[in-house]
Amino acid sequence: MTEKRISLSPAQITEQLQVIMNKTALAENYQLEAETVKTYNLIVHIEEGLPKEPKNLSNYYLLFIAWIRWLSDWNNYSLNLLHRRRLLGQLNQQIGAGKFTLEIYPFSSKLYGVKSDLRKTQIQLHESLDYMTENDCKRFAQLIKRQRWSDLKRLIVEYQERTPQWKELSAHFQSVKANPTHRNQTRGRYYDLEQVFTACNQHNFGGKMARPKVIHWSPRVNHTTMGSYNTNEDILMINRGLDRPDVPGYVLDFVMYHELLHKALGVKTAGSRRMAHTKEFRDLEQRHPDYERAQAFIQKNAKRL
Repeated sequence: MTEKRISLSPAQITEQLQVIMNKTALAENYQLEAETVKTYNLIVHIEEGLPKEPKNLSNYYLLFIAWIRWLSDWNNYSLNLLHRRRLLGQLNQQIGAGKFTLEIYPFSSKLYGVKSDLRKTQIQLHESLDYMTENDCKRFAQLIKRQRWSDLKRLIVEYQERTPQWKELSAHFQSVKANPTHRNQTRGRYYDLEQVFTACNQHNFGGKMARPKVIHWSPRVNHTTMGSYNTNEDILMINRGLDRPDVPGYVLDFVMYHELLHKALGVKTAGSRRMAHTKEFRDLEQRHPDYERAQAFIQKNAKRL
């Protein structure tokens, strides 16, 4: 991928970049530092050739731009590369080198996908799975080898439950994918998020909470995530599944309150870990007047929303 190849399509660049990054992740220790810097410089070079103010582009192209810019941050790039190195090592042990392909990017609406034929197993992972531990990667590879798909799904659910960082990263890319015509449109079929925010702000924050830059319904229904807040973009999103006549208003108020707490408290760091749901956060969350019954409603009804 030399300078004149930047004119390749996003799909072609993505395909070649997957190969290059996998090769870098598997480099021998004595080559790893040099290869890591070389690949990073390539990503920065690609980023410099992207449109500075993209207009009239498809959602896929917008997401591609957001992904490359995300990777051009050294910390994000290092996170991705470490995840690849762990996962590739485990997959080589369990499935065998050359018997699978691995792609990690944010383009799919699913967190993972696995397709197998007589020749190779094709594995695709969403970028938000970058926080998987070494043990997660080992179990992931073992379950693919044994084709235990229900256990694999359970592993991902467990990862989501104990890894708050995935939610913020997923929301970052999802906010880019959202159709621009729906961005900041708060009116749903039954609830208006502008009204929900105003009431929540008044009751829980004394009217002093600054309105997020963007408040919108999610592009699609999500049975596991009721809302999200992107600290970098100041975008608050509420699950469209809550826009129903049988969802009590106190549930919307609680979810809005939960996401606004993320705006108020931000993300804390402890070493290399980024924590959104700290003890301070949980203590404040439980002060919501309808905390218990809102949580009970969500836990009981999430799958049907």
